[in-house]
Amino acid sequence: MRFSTSIWLVPFLLGTSPAALMAQEVPIGAPPAQMDDGEGEEIIVTGQAPRGSVIGNIEPEQTLSAADVRALGVTSISEMISELSPQTNGSPVILLNGKRISSFSEIQDIPSEAVARVEILPEQVALSYGYAPTQKVVNVVLRERFRAETAEARAGVTTQGRRENGQVEAGMLRIQGDNRFTLNLKYSRAAALLENERGILPTAPGRPFSLGGNVTAPILGDAVDPALSVLAGQSVTVASVPGSATSGAPSLNDFVAGANVTSVSDLTRYRSLSPETESFSANATLARALGGVTATLNGRLELSDNDSLQGLSAAELTLPGGSPFPPFADDTTLYRYLAQTGALEQQIRGTTGHVGLTLNGQLGRSWQWSFTGNGDLSITRTRTDRGVDSGAIQTAIDAGDASVNPYGSFAPDLIATRLTDQARAKSQAVQGDLLLNGTLFSLPAGDVTTSIQFGASANGFDSRSVRSGVESETSYSREIGSGQVSLDLPITSRSRDVLGAVGDISVNLNAAAQHYSDFGTLSTVGYGLRWEPVKAVQILASANQDRAAPTGAQITDPLIATPNVSVFDYATGQSVFVTQLSGGSAALRESVRDQFRLSARVKPFEKPNLTLTATYLNSRTTNPIASFPTPTPALEAAFPQRFLRDADGSLLQIDARPLNFLRSQREQLRWGFDLSIPIKSHIQKLLEAWRASGGKPEDRPPELQALFGNRPQRAQGQDGGDRPRGERATGQGGVRPSGPRGGGFGGGRGGGQGGGRISVSLYHTWHLTESISIAPGVPQLDLLNGDATGSAGGQPRHEIDARIGYTNNGIGARLGIDWESGTHVDGALGGASRLNFGSLATANLRLFANLGQMPMLVKDMPFLRGARMSIGIDNIFNQRREVTDATGVTPLRYQPGYLDPLGRTISISLRKLFSPNFAASNRSRS
Repeated sequence: MRFSTSIWLVPFLLGTSPAALMAQEVPIGAPPAQMDDGEGEEIIVTGQAPRGSVIGNIEPEQTLSAADVRALGVTSISEMISELSPQTNGSPVILLNGKRISSFSEIQDIPSEAVARVEILPEQVALSYGYAPTQKVVNVVLRERFRAETAEARAGVTTQGRRENGQVEAGMLRIQGDNRFTLNLKYSRAAALLENERGILPTAPGRPFSLGGNVTAPILGDAVDPALSVLAGQSVTVASVPGSATSGAPSLNDFVAGANVTSVSDLTRYRSLSPETESFSANATLARALGGVTATLNGRLELSDNDSLQGLSAAELTLPGGSPFPPFADDTTLYRYLAQTGALEQQIRGTTGHVGLTLNGQLGRSWQWSFTGNGDLSITRTRTDRGVDSGAIQTAIDAGDASVNPYGSFAPDLIATRLTDQARAKSQAVQGDLLLNGTLFSLPAGDVTTSIQFGASANGFDSRSVRSGVESETSYSREIGSGQVSLDLPITSRSRDVLGAVGDISVNLNAAAQHYSDFGTLSTVGYGLRWEPVKAVQILASANQDRAAPTGAQITDPLIATPNVSVFDYATGQSVFVTQLSGGSAALRESVRDQFRLSARVKPFEKPNLTLTATYLNSRTTNPIASFPTPTPALEAAFPQRFLRDADGSLLQIDARPLNFLRSQREQLRWGFDLSIPIKSHIQKLLEAWRASGGKPEDRPPELQALFGNRPQRAQGQDGGDRPRGERATGQGGVRPSGPRGGGFGGGRGGGQGGGRISVSLYHTWHLTESISIAPGVPQLDLLNGDATGSAGGQPRHEIDARIGYTNNGIGARLGIDWESGTHVDGALGGASRLNFGSLATANLRLFANLGQMPMLVKDMPFLRGARMSIGIDNIFNQRREVTDATGVTPLRYQPGYLDPLGRTISISLRKLFSPNFAASNRSRS
């Protein structure tokens, strides 16, 4: 992989000089990074919304404190969002401090220690920020002051061997109020994993290719040679080539032993289960408060390589009767692989650049405005080997060249021409939108608020491909203008005594339109209801209809043919290797989706922090756009032009480009709970015991001495009692946080000993309906009862996501369990057989130690301040889904190595947070 020239582009993409980067240092004497020794939670003055809260009155479904985030055992916001996937049920809208961001890359690399709290909110909140009400919202609130430099190294390997991977990462973060600077560099690499490294059993190809070769008549199924049939005592339609043929002309008798025996070769060492990958990325963000406007500029560059092996070149050679080597009287056909030329390769090279801009400001007291702009460039280059041009070999054989043995090795000049397909796809996009939020007028029950969004984008897609020597180009552009308006009207209010007996009720009305230069105008309309009968209960209902056009990539991606892709052919009940076509399709149409959603959130009490949620979803889509599914007989009947078979019915090629189905329906109920229980740390218990005994300095335990030195541990409030550190009086009847005072993850003052957490989350998804109508006149597919659109079977009726976490005294563990019920697929062998897909449960475990929170250890080894070690075990029990046919046999396509090549994986990481003030802090305490 070569990054030499591209790396020089990083400073230009980041848009700032090294001097400007260093200028973002917080003033000397500012606290070193990281967290308070308390929970990092804000103390809220009654009647005032927490800092960084979202717009509107919809309560979060769940709020995570800094200690809750630490209990997740994650190192960055990106990892945190991934760990919270059971709660968000997919990809959420991400906000920062209650405001929009240009893209997720703006905050993805921020260390988790910089997070003060996280709020998970229902889909309706997305409307207030100009998004569709189809995704949950995650609001990340950062600490007001934070600084750190980070370095991390990770290494992993599968327990079955091979597929080693590693990653190194370095970053810098400065936060001071609305001013922020981040810089992150990351390099990762993973080795290839071949089929023979997972014991994959060889699969017979659709045609009788093998390393030694098989001989047939020109028409498959006819006798190879009458004389050979006489010698063998049976009609011989195929014969494997004898091993002696590689060194000289074989006799007719030499073929008797291989009569009607098709040799099958093991090509598993020439095919990848997982490709070799390599990537480098640089990501920087600069945020500044400029008067009344907060401006954020983000730049990101990523380079990636992906290399895989696709088997061997296959040569189908005609051997004329009477030529020097074949002993047959008539013409025959030789099918053989050419190991001499090495494995076929597919190389994918990607370059991605991104620049984002965010502006946030106020218009008077009751209106806010926000602008986001993005520029993106993506270039993907694909090179696919199709094999060796056997034309020169065939010409020599036809000429009767006695030096060319069709069964042996070939001279280099005969195999010098390699057939290669190439494709290049380039996409460019510029986008900007303006959002206004504010109060229109007041009703007795409260203010009527609105959000108005205007946006525009220009997209360009260019692709070029060379396939089988034929060059084709596609150029496509799309301009989009959009607008959205959302209106929230309060109907009743407890606080204003407007029908307060029924609780708080508000309704939402929203509408949006997008004008596509190539698709016309598509609209979205919706409405919603929020009811809070009591403070602990919130019920939301919403309905919307939206129209969506296919993406430019789905239309214009270049045509790519990937050879030797393993699929299960339901029509024959066999596992076969086919050529798979991928790319864009210009025939795609818009889709129309109608959704109804009803959700409830209940918080019966605050301590322990328990949240119960449930969501019912009913979605119906007309003309849904989907990738081409598994080749079932029903699909082949609906789209016969997508399949290519030979005269014997063997599947040779599938056109897997995206398509429109007729309609689909999805109905599900998802419910679950989140529970967080604080527990006292060892340091807290020591501190309480020491105070109970009088709190004399000479009686201070060694661990407290190591942690605090000679400083007092608590400030005295005006009432003479202890006030938790990290708070100071406001003079307004309340307290507010004093901000970071060192310590936290990095040690320093307090070592982050604010206590631990036990956390549990459990979510169950019950799929009530999952159906697809493929095309007119084709029976509807019931994915819950015997039909499928993917190679993993139908839709599991039940899914469970569970997470259990524990952290205290610097030690933590996080266990994740995912379970899916079994499915089955009918229709194999013309409907006479069934494939059963068993249930699957996987468990992942992460153990971590925040070494900086262990005072005695840090005292003996100061370098460990800010250090963290983590061990991850994915798929602890090495589980794969079991797939069997009606006879109980596992088809070759569904061997465990195909379903999950990696299996159990172990990784270890070491992370260090550095701060230039650590040394000064230590000196001041010595």
